Amino acid sequence: MNTHPRPTRDLPPSEFQARVKRLLARQKKQRLDAVLLLTETNRYYFTGLETSNGMLITEPSEAPAFYTDFRYLTMARRLAPWLPCHSIWRPSDEPFVLAGLGAGWRRIGYEGRMEAARFLRLKAALPGAEWVDAGGMLSELRAVKSRAEQRLMRAALAANDRLFASLMRQVRPGMSEWEIRGIARREADLLGQGEAFDTIACVGRNGAECHHDPDGTVLKYGQPLLVDLGLKLDHYCADLTRCVSFGTPTPLYRKLHAIVLEANRKAVRAIRPGVPCCAVDAVARKHIAKAGYGAYFGHSLGHGLGLEVHEPPSFSPACKTVLEPGMVITVEPGIYLPGKLGIRIEDVALVTRTGCEVLTHAPRTFCPGAHMENLS
Repeated sequence: MNTHPRPTRDLPPSEFQARVKRLLARQKKQRLDAVLLLTETNRYYFTGLETSNGMLITEPSEAPAFYTDFRYLTMARRLAPWLPCHSIWRPSDEPFVLAGLGAGWRRIGYEGRMEAARFLRLKAALPGAEWVDAGGMLSELRAVKSRAEQRLMRAALAANDRLFASLMRQVRPGMSEWEIRGIARREADLLGQGEAFDTIACVGRNGAECHHDPDGTVLKYGQPLLVDLGLKLDHYCADLTRCVSFGTPTPLYRKLHAIVLEANRKAVRAIRPGVPCCAVDAVARKHIAKAGYGAYFGHSLGHGLGLEVHEPPSFSPACKTVLEPGMVITVEPGIYLPGKLGIRIEDVALVTRTGCEVLTHAPRTFCPGAHMENLS
């Protein structure tokens, strides 16, 4: 087991160059004279640069260019020698730079998730241009993971399996949810580069709260525990939910666990290229509804996973996206009975050419000690 955290490793420059090339091809089809990327995650995805300030500009007829301030300029030029990097003294200078660069632009792609105030400043700099929300296009590019990304995600999810195994070896009745969360956070620092999101630990009836905030509730012998955790490793996020029982579970717990597990397995078997995301959601939802608990499964079946914990596409009734090889999506059906208990079993699936591959391998049994040694 790795006992010392290491610095984040990045993909080679060729990976980011290939991403920009795909972006340019897509923006040419949409007749966009320029695309402006300002949000932190998209900046990293296309440049490999982690900065709190910066703007990547891509034009079909020009080399891509990155603008940032003094704090990051030297680093950017060192880490991305393939990318022309220019200085903006401060973020407030962006509209003036843009006004000078974009005099001939007629259609400009922007990120719909951009801060509204920043967008309005940039739009005012080029008021005669048509501003087109390119968020969907960017999400589609990021949704299909390259082989290099898949390798990183496999590593992150394997480390997350080890995190869960380590946590289960340390959790004991008498610990509070907050203490359990603290162990998970510490292990995420040791096995990865911290948590991808705050660990959810739910004792007993708190499991009926899908996103329960861990508190002082103490785990007692005979009670179930729901844990939803994920670390980050080399920029990529992991996600996993398991439900375990410390002591003999009740007949109701056994029954609901079996229903949720079968919904998970049926959904996984339904994943393959060409299938709409909503159809996979329907498989799990139908199984739970047929068992009489449809009203207690209120969230979508799953979400895309990558540089962010929640990315498009999603396994939801509203998502019509057709699955493609390379997409990585969670499968997490659940049943939540207010005042009693909640069960969610979450795995991560990679869409392949013939179906899917489940990348999470933590045991799905409700006995916390079973098979944990295999994940050490």
